Order: sequence, then structure tokens, then C-alpha cells
Amino acid sequence: MTQSELARRLGITQQTLSTLERNAAKVNADRLLQLLNLLGVELVLRRPAPTDLAPAGDEGPAW
Repeated sequence: MTQSELARRLGITQQTLSTLERNAAKVNADRLLQLLNLLGVELVLRRPAPTDLAPAGDEGPAW
């Protein structure tokens, strides 16, 4: 898929998409999810397994 086609599907101009790519840190979550969906990418969020959180005896962050 070309940048122009992707931009069209997102409802933005190719120039806007190019700017977003160059400044990826400024892309909002909604736009990122739209982009991932169009590219066929699934974003999976999960909690780490208890052994991944912290060494034994350490409570870790108090969330």
C-alpha cells in the first residue's frame, strides 16, 4: 500500500501522513489504532506474568 493510499483511507493528505511518520511521538492513540487497523496489525496489551514484574520479595510498583 502506498503512502497516498494509506493517507486516503485515513482521511488525511499524503503530506499529513508524511508529517506524522516523521513525528511519530506526536501521533495520538486514536490515529495510531486506525493506522494499525488499516495495516492489518493487531495491538495486544497484557499484564506481565508475575515472574516478569520484579525479583522475588520485591513488591514492585504500587499501582
